[in-house]
Amino acid sequence: MLSLWSDIFRCLQRGEAVVVATVVQNSGSTPRTSGSKMVVYSDGRISGTIGGGALEGDVIRSALNRYSTRNAGVRSYDLTDTAAPDDLDLICGGRMQVLIEYVPVDDASLEVYRVLKDEIRTLRPVLFVRRLVGDDNHLETDLAVLTAGGERAGSISLPADLVATLRGHAADCRSASMLAVDDLRYIVEPILPAETVYVVGAGHVSREIARLTGRVGFATVVIDDRPEFATEERFPSADAVLVRPDYDQVFAGLDVDADSCIVIVTRGHRFDRQVLAQALQTNAGYIGMIGSSRKRDTVYGALIEEGIDPDDLDRVHCPVGLDIEAETPAEIAVSIVAQLIRHRARQRANA
Repeated sequence: MLSLWSDIFRCLQRGEAVVVATVVQNSGSTPRTSGSKMVVYSDGRISGTIGGGALEGDVIRSALNRYSTRNAGVRSYDLTDTAAPDDLDLICGGRMQVLIEYVPVDDASLEVYRVLKDEIRTLRPVLFVRRLVGDDNHLETDLAVLTAGGERAGSISLPADLVATLRGHAADCRSASMLAVDDLRYIVEPILPAETVYVVGAGHVSREIARLTGRVGFATVVIDDRPEFATEERFPSADAVLVRPDYDQVFAGLDVDADSCIVIVTRGHRFDRQVLAQALQTNAGYIGMIGSSRKRDTVYGALIEEGIDPDDLDRVHCPVGLDIEAETPAEIAVSIVAQLIRHRARQRANA
């Protein structure tokens, strides 16, 4: 998601307006859920997706029209409607509302999207608010952003009691939604820090993992003991690349919490064991280690002899990844990232 915010800001910096489509309500079975986002550029290109198919095509057509009207609109889709036009083919079984908003090149937009980009990059939560004025076909939108530290930016001034109401609503919903307050409507979009994947090891498999994790919405930190391997050139999509000589204090200074994932893919059993011992001292919600069952038993046995509680090893996924009979580095990365996606989905469902 960070890349979308960055793309929007870069366009505005270049003097190019954009149109952004955001799912602001969903119920039942829908292609994407609230908060899903897509940028539609003036030439018809897109970044992101709200589900693909005919519905997304309809949103794209509507978005392109906004370059002429220079305003916003909310489109509602009833995916249970068997009488819908054949060209929409809305048969998923749920309902969606999509905000389609023209983002002009002005001081307020530049300020808001710069703050959004910067706050998200530093893994801090932020609340994005749009005030809607008008009917669903012709809306004017005013923007505001509220940071975790209490700073505010944008084109609307929000009194303290309204801010408290918006933050409370965001805490309850945890995704983009619409809220009516005193005859005005607000789109309240809490943007939470992406779950972080700490990839320990900077070899072939790690490079493939880092290519995928960013694309599916994880923040990615790569760690290795070799400065010639742990470089931004080798990992251009990673959010950070760190060198920890001798794999000593691998996670020192890092906020490894329950939303964090650790993937151990170093170049040898000794280093894997050393890193796993440190990983088990963190609060990471997911720990995975590459290797065969035989390697696992060897490493676990050594750690138990060093005093690790055998029950604590139940936290570890080893062999890491879903069993898809992967062989190449790219295939192994797919199996690992698929397991990370499943873990994230289950964590969010239980939140």
